[in-house]
Amino acid sequence: MRRPIIHGLVLAIITLCVGLATIGGAHLSVRRHAFAAPVTGLSLPGVAANVPTTDESVVRPPAINRTLRVVAAVPTKQQGIAEQLATLSVTPTVEPPQLAQAQEGAAARAASSAPPPDLPLYQVYQVQAGDSVGTIAKRFGVESDYILANNAEIQRDSDLLKLGQSIIVPAGNGILHEVRYGETLSDIATRYDVDVKAITSFASNHIATADDITETQVVFVPDGKPLPIATAVPADTATATSSPADSAAATDVPSDTSDPPATEAPADSGSSAGGGIVGGGPRSGHGLIWPVVGPISSYYGPSHPLGIDIDGYNLAGAPIAAATSGTVVFAGGNSCCSYGLYVVVVSPGGIETLYAHLSSISVSQGESVSQGEELGIIGTTGYSTGRHLHFEVIDNGVRVDPLSYLP
Repeated sequence: MRRPIIHGLVLAIITLCVGLATIGGAHLSVRRHAFAAPVTGLSLPGVAANVPTTDESVVRPPAINRTLRVVAAVPTKQQGIAEQLATLSVTPTVEPPQLAQAQEGAAARAASSAPPPDLPLYQVYQVQAGDSVGTIAKRFGVESDYILANNAEIQRDSDLLKLGQSIIVPAGNGILHEVRYGETLSDIATRYDVDVKAITSFASNHIATADDITETQVVFVPDGKPLPIATAVPADTATATSSPADSAAATDVPSDTSDPPATEAPADSGSSAGGGIVGGGPRSGHGLIWPVVGPISSYYGPSHPLGIDIDGYNLAGAPIAAATSGTVVFAGGNSCCSYGLYVVVVSPGGIETLYAHLSSISVSQGESVSQGEELGIIGTTGYSTGRHLHFEVIDNGVRVDPLSYLP
């Protein structure tokens, strides 16, 4: 029994020595660093098959991805808000429905409470080629009658306008009125047959109360009716020497043919001292004298329905005399358009005389003047094709032919 055991041990020792020698020889010949094999890879004679295998899943658990986190579920309401914010970031002009509706409601309330637009009472338009009263009225959305009513001396029949002529276009269908001395808002409303509230409610008039008006202020009268025009005397019978004493209208005012004191003929050139008596001559049955002596260039009639024109081609610097005594209720105007610079005098008997296209004015509003007193100098301001005096007579609110009231 002992011999086989000893024999086995000797063989094991020899085998071990041979293996060690082999390893050592390899190390000495190759001269490389040897890496120790894993313990699990070493096989020993007689025992290698009995070594149990290792379960790597137990020894080394799987690695955990530490970048992952548990994300809680997003509530539906928060998800909706997030989507709205995402939409706004892409298109900033888009507003949440609730906000847009709120803003639209606020804008509507502001618009309803805002005052009406403060439009200008009128604008000045320069006539262009091909223009007519009708085309201008259509362009600005007003009726032709109100273009005519706000622009003196536009010919109604031919409807011809001068190229480059300045036309006053009112803010709407209405009449522009320049407040006169002593005039009240009720007077203006009565003059144009409208209610006072119609004038005060027009925002651009800036009239808070009926008493809130000043002299020379321009007032827009919505839907105001132009002053009535009397039947014109035919041009072939209207002459500078016609006598109003034979007309039916002469019975309205007592006839007074006496000459005014301290009278003198109008000067042909140069101007006299302001306030001096510069006109005279016989009075008519209505008590009027000629404001200036000269030929009549336009008679009162359908093509010139406001008054007469007295030519002043040879009357440069000639003074214009008051045809009646009375009070200067207006002295002013706009040199660009219509009457230009003009003066209005009202006599104690209610006869209103108007003197237009003056180059200068010698009196002031509210001043009392005597018959024959200088009011200004003849000129060509406003719509005028040459130096002349445009003269009108309005008897107690009715425009009449001046030749029927002159001597």
